[in-house]
Amino acid sequence: MLRKLIFFLFPLFLVQCEKTLPLPFGAEMRKIPVDSASNGKIDSMGYYIPESENYRILYIEIDKDGNGSSDEFIWQGVATLQDPKSPVKNMQKVHEQVDENNDGKIDLIRWLLPNEIIAMVQKDSDRDGYFESVFYYNLKKKVVRRELDPNKKGKPSIFIFFDRAEIDSDEDGYPDLVVYGKSELELEEKAVNKRETKPLKKEDSLLLNPSKLPQTERPLLGSGMI
Repeated sequence: MLRKLIFFLFPLFLVQCEKTLPLPFGAEMRKIPVDSASNGKIDSMGYYIPESENYRILYIEIDKDGNGSSDEFIWQGVATLQDPKSPVKNMQKVHEQVDENNDGKIDLIRWLLPNEIIAMVQKDSDRDGYFESVFYYNLKKKVVRRELDPNKKGKPSIFIFFDRAEIDSDEDGYPDLVVYGKSELELEEKAVNKRETKPLKKEDSLLLNPSKLPQTERPLLGSGMI
């Protein structure tokens, strides 16, 4: 659906000349409805700012299941040129909000880098409106660290890696307990229930010493890779 939406919005598609000035403060934002499925129903809405030789798409909302309620929201960021000689720039997604279960509430947020590389995902797993899980990704779009805030204190206290979970039991910002396991579910259960925990020194913590992680298990954010 997003590919079709891009096709319909192409006339508004970040067409800029190299000497175009930035958009003025308070510029008017307009919207264009799109029937991307060609079934006679509006399922997408593109929001853009028009300027002389400059159309900047800022935001897209999509009704993916056609129930009349938006369930995906996409924010656009700075785009890069496909061809240095061409004035046409690509859309660059930087932020997505998704209503995965179509209950009218956002329960998943993706933060993206260029080329749609996922850097981080926030998730409200129990659909209570609080994002208690944060997932950190590597370059291959693999989750390499998950952080949990099970007590909803506003900061994580459990940090799950590929073979261990570190626990900040006194919530001072430093993990002091560790559990080991073979799966994410096992690690989460042990960490939440503080089962089979062992003391953890600061110098042995993977969270505090990310250089101890194999390169393939290091997240993009905080690793020095970006």
